Formats: sequence, C-alpha cells, structure tokens
Amino acid sequence: MGTLVAVLDRLIRAAAVVLLLALLASVVIGVVSRQLNRAVPWSDELAQYLLVWTGLIGWTIAARRRSHIRIDVIINLLPRGLRLAMEVGIQLAVIVFAVALLRWGWPLIGRNWDIEWVSLPLSSALLYMPALFAGVVLIGQAIAEIALAFKGQLPTEQASGAQPL
Repeated sequence: MGTLVAVLDRLIRAAAVVLLLALLASVVIGVVSRQLNRAVPWSDELAQYLLVWTGLIGWTIAARRRSHIRIDVIINLLPRGLRLAMEVGIQLAVIVFAVALLRWGWPLIGRNWDIEWVSLPLSSALLYMPALFAGVVLIGQAIAEIALAFKGQLPTEQASGAQPL
C-alpha cells in the first residue's frame, strides 16, 4: 500500500509540473503574440483553465505534505486529548467540504459537458473535473490524518515540512 501511495504522489507531482509548464507556455504565447500584434485567442482561456487545474492539484499536494497554512497557537495550548479532538474535527470538516466538491461537482460537469470553450472546441466540463479528483484525494488524506492523530502523530507536535512566513 505504501508503494502505491508513493507512486501516486509522484504522479501527482509530475502532473503539477506538467500543468505549471503548460500554464507558463500558454501565458508566454499570449504575451509574445500580443507583442507581435498577432494575438492568439485561445491562450488566455487555456491559461485560466490550467490555473484552476494547477491550483487544485497544488492543494492536494499541500494536503499530502501537511504544508497548508495552519494557525495552531490556541490548539497547542490545549491538553493532548482536546488537541486530538480538534484535529479530528478539522479533518471531518475537510471531509465534509470534499464530499461537497464531489456532490455538486459531478452535476456541474454533466451540465457543462456539451458547452464548448469560447476559443477552442473543448468541453467546458474540463474546468470542473479536477474538483472531483481533489475531493477524492482530500477525503483519503483526511482519513489518513485522523488515523495518524489516533496513533499519536498530531500535526502540531511534529515538523510539518512547512516553511515559516
């Protein structure tokens, strides 16, 4: 199971790199084409879609690494049992939000499947597809965080890998 998770993590990171490079290329194409007075109409729309995809993939990577912003000053003052309860509550809230992404994301994709982008013959549903992916990954990650919390590995008690601001 650990090997599968490691492979999936690598695939997600590789997808993030590809999406970020594609976003950069789309923006560069748009800027250069405008400078040459030959604007490429699809570059802006593609960049917007890629930004959404990159953001949602980045969100899942940050969740996996425990590197989201976390203000835990008050939680750290609580006794260990209450910290555990707070962590479980936080992760349950993440699960509720992720379920909402799945619940309302799926019909949104269905409603937009036959609508094309303004500048390219692609389905507008593509914009909403990463929400389903993010929802599934976040549910899995939240369940894993709850299990780690019950094993005594609370995020507030160990280095999360996040850099201070």
